[in-house]
Amino acid sequence: MLIGFNGATSMKSSLTSDIESASKAGFDIIEIWKSKLFDLMKKRDLPWIRNFSADYNIVPYSINSIEQATFSKDHKEKLEECKALCSIASDLGVKVVIVVPGFLDSPLPFSEIKRESVGVLKEFGETALEKGIRLSFEFLGFSNCSVKNLNEAIEIVDSTDLDNVGITVDSFHLFVGKSDLDDIKHLDKDKLYIVHINDIPEVGDREPKDSDRIMPGDGILPLKALLFELESIGYDGVISVELFNPDYWDWDEDELVKIAYKKTDTLLKSIE
Repeated sequence: MLIGFNGATSMKSSLTSDIESASKAGFDIIEIWKSKLFDLMKKRDLPWIRNFSADYNIVPYSINSIEQATFSKDHKEKLEECKALCSIASDLGVKVVIVVPGFLDSPLPFSEIKRESVGVLKEFGETALEKGIRLSFEFLGFSNCSVKNLNEAIEIVDSTDLDNVGITVDSFHLFVGKSDLDDIKHLDKDKLYIVHINDIPEVGDREPKDSDRIMPGDGILPLKALLFELESIGYDGVISVELFNPDYWDWDEDELVKIAYKKTDTLLKSIE
């Protein structure tokens, strides 16, 4: 498997700093945080950014993300964002743009959620296909997200009937949304584009928050069991560290990235 670093882990650092630190630590790929990319694009053009990644021998694999892609207040704006990001991704040599489902003010039947989600993903997916880009639908386990679990995400993605629309599985959202590890068996490995890896501490009865995320192996999630399930379906793609914990954002980035790599590498080697 390829080990990736997601820019959300080091939110206060620049994209160039992410690339330098991730390369130094040994990461294979980097997931670009969208706002960092836009900040850098104010100073440098896309060929420069692509060459900078190549100079550090690290692959820019994904752009994170189109948020509130479904049930958006301005669908046209989201479609234009999709077109723009796919064009940028193509110029950078990025393979994947992540798409995140919308949050709901009140519950809706799954039939309505599915209709909206499939419609948006088909339209976005056809747009992405023009640039040779894959879209990765990342369900979020939070109680007010429209798509909270893996089985719903699989049903929606399969219903698009597009080869370039797949799924991102995030260990945090997998367990917060109460998906079952056995649900991994329902995945087509070729439609699993990215796995985000992270852990959470014991938080009592409340719903875990993104800011609770900690290093892989430091919490209570059954990450080894998750990796075994992924291995059982033949998945050998990207395992990317994604932490939204503000405590980490104040760390020295080289130290943060080095520890993130070591924790992830140790976890992967534990299932060999």
